[in-house]
Amino acid sequence: MKRLVYIFYIFLIIIIVIPKEKLYFAFESFLSQHHLFINNEAFTNRLFYVNIDNADVLLDNQEFAKIEHMRIAPWIFLNRFTLSNIVFSPLFQNIFPGKIDAITLTYSLLNPLRITIFAEGDFGHCSGTYDLMNDKLRVLFDPTTELRAYPLLVNKLHQEKGGLVYEQIF
Repeated sequence: MKRLVYIFYIFLIIIIVIPKEKLYFAFESFLSQHHLFINNEAFTNRLFYVNIDNADVLLDNQEFAKIEHMRIAPWIFLNRFTLSNIVFSPLFQNIFPGKIDAITLTYSLLNPLRITIFAEGDFGHCSGTYDLMNDKLRVLFDPTTELRAYPLLVNKLHQEKGGLVYEQIF
């Protein structure tokens, strides 16, 4: 029993001392390879997570979106990255929904080759996965009337039994 308590304390200490901001900067570096840049963000470091507020996202030096709140929670066995209140620039609102309320990306050591995605916004709800082994993104959208308001997005989807599906290999 004592060993279990010691192991728990060791994991707790590791979670607390993980450089959470460095994880964010690694993510930002990955995005820069795809010409996406994040500016003007404000960090609030907590023991178990880091909050990032009021970020501006640029795509090829043009305003792409504003993200009100992000949270990175690296808990070793279950890691979560949450983005809240994403508003796209009017230049991109024909392609993307005007507002996304929340996107949650979850990575678990129980399924180490997959990142799960859940999102909701002006388009309704969607869920999906990103396969790390094959670099394949698959997102299933609920066929709602709100989604039909974005014809360029709907044209990129194909019909399946569970709803409308977007697939992309990177």
